[in-house]
Amino acid sequence: VILNSNKAPTDELIVRKTIMHAVNKVAIIDKELAGLAEPVDALFPKTAPYCDIDLTPRWDYDLEKAMLLNCNDELQTAVSSCTEHTAEFIVLEGEATLAALEDDIRADLEAVGISVTTRTLAKDPFNEAMVSGDFNMAFSETWGPPYDPHSYAASWATPDEAHFAALKGLPEPMTQAVLSNKISEVLTMADPTARQAAWYEILSTLHEQAIDLPFSGKRIPAVLGRRLSGYTAGNQQFDYPVHNVQVLSGSKTITVAPGGQTGLFVGVGRLDPHSYRPNEFFISNWIYEGLVHYGHNGVIHPALATSWTIADTQGGGQRYRFALRAGVTFHDGTPFNCAAVKMNFDHVLHPPLNHNWYHGWYHLALHTVNWGCDGEVFVVDLDAPYYPFLQELSLIRPLRMLSPESFIDGPGTDITTRNSCPTKWNNDEGFLAPPPDFTPEVKCAGVRSSHG
Repeated sequence: VILNSNKAPTDELIVRKTIMHAVNKVAIIDKELAGLAEPVDALFPKTAPYCDIDLTPRWDYDLEKAMLLNCNDELQTAVSSCTEHTAEFIVLEGEATLAALEDDIRADLEAVGISVTTRTLAKDPFNEAMVSGDFNMAFSETWGPPYDPHSYAASWATPDEAHFAALKGLPEPMTQAVLSNKISEVLTMADPTARQAAWYEILSTLHEQAIDLPFSGKRIPAVLGRRLSGYTAGNQQFDYPVHNVQVLSGSKTITVAPGGQTGLFVGVGRLDPHSYRPNEFFISNWIYEGLVHYGHNGVIHPALATSWTIADTQGGGQRYRFALRAGVTFHDGTPFNCAAVKMNFDHVLHPPLNHNWYHGWYHLALHTVNWGCDGEVFVVDLDAPYYPFLQELSLIRPLRMLSPESFIDGPGTDITTRNSCPTKWNNDEGFLAPPPDFTPEVKCAGVRSSHG
């Protein structure tokens, strides 16, 4: 649960601490989630890189401590002695489980004098409230591997994320601007020891400021009929490797009811690999491949690239050279080659699409400065030793490979006037809505087919 440090009453640290200790996570999870989650006490799991650290104070349920923080009665037993606050909790319409959790949290907070007003909002008003900071509390979740902590933390500088608004009230010395700079700096630290120390400072400061009420660790269960076997869970969210399923008996036709981004699956979206919702990532993952694949325990495996080398460059950056897999074709029969890889990079990272309004929410887009072909070797130059580069190449979007024939005008599609970005990103004048200091010149045309 994100607590907004820039809107009363959660702009007061003592109120945020009261909320932390007043919520009985164990009881709520046991009641509402029926074993599909477990209580946690930190934003990221200790299995995430650089997150195996002990953060204090522990944000456990402690009603006595919550009463001490917000109530004047010496025995801390009467809610009438508590300082009264009213806080707004925004919940996305149609999220029945989150609504039930919110109801339980609201009841717990009432016991310490905090009255919660629930605002159940449709998707667009909900996003508007998040972006503008018009909330005290809102549900969110980290993204799991391979995003945590680097990609998720980097996204806090993006205006369309709730953390962007919630962090605005951070006090000196670790203001929002300072925190954002420290996150940018740690992502380019070459020394793992210095990197660990920097992450400790970032995560401990965020923890001490009680911006996030760590609630539960998410599990993604798979339920299979008895005539099926062989399924193993994927290594990132929305990675459902159904090609491993074996039919032991009966019809070879099976029905799959996958969990989508907003609950039960309802549709596949645009099916383009270079954008986000309403695309369902699990479908994109079945269709499109990247240069590398994210494996068990974070090991990066070859995919469309068979191997790669990394070398430091004179300007303090790094050069990656990817040897590409030979003999591969796209689903439409088009040969896969270095020119196809370059074309995908050209469209996805064409300015201002590499800005944090679009793909710059992860810093791969910011640090990738040059790319091209040396025969059938794809060469990428970074302006710094950006350590999550390979992990972020393995993400389900936006750098999965689309057949050149699937671009709107085929292999000759112009990256500026006919970019592969979705047409809904255009403004009323027909241009990609430009961030500040950018001249409107890019036009999104989408794609004409979905061949990976």
